[in-house]
Amino acid sequence: MEILDLYDDNGNLLNKTVVRGEHFDNGNIMISIVFIKNSNGEFLIQKTSKNGTLKYTSTGGHVVHGEDGVIAIVREMYEELGLTINKDELIEVGTCKNPDKPCLVNIFLLNKNLDINDLTLQEEEVDDVLWLSKDKILQLIDDNKFLASHGYFFKKHFN
Repeated sequence: MEILDLYDDNGNLLNKTVVRGEHFDNGNIMISIVFIKNSNGEFLIQKTSKNGTLKYTSTGGHVVHGEDGVIAIVREMYEELGLTINKDELIEVGTCKNPDKPCLVNIFLLNKNLDINDLTLQEEEVDDVLWLSKDKILQLIDDNKFLASHGYFFKKHFN
């Protein structure tokens, strides 16, 4: 069971929590996502597991109670990819309100060359990873094969 903090539209804590998946009336939950980019200009994209939507996405997840966006994305990269990074490697792109949900999204960029064969994928969440060009990602988004919210933020910040 994950306990999530609630925030106002400006990212200020409301001193309220909610159990992940439970309904809430006021406030926003927070997630963090990262777009990992190599020196060829390609982005590391995940295909969600058979237990999920089977769509492509970036790495990310919920900011749990007591965490901040940076700590959450460092944790998520380790959980989903087996990737340990120093938080100073992250470039904060910004925090945006999800236009479709009561959710604030911290967006990060990590410039890093990785050998995908060295990653340890979390089977429950990640089926596969691959490096894709911006154009190929935009095509996946247009074909509705990319998680809508992550596609929205990719287009907004990297197009």
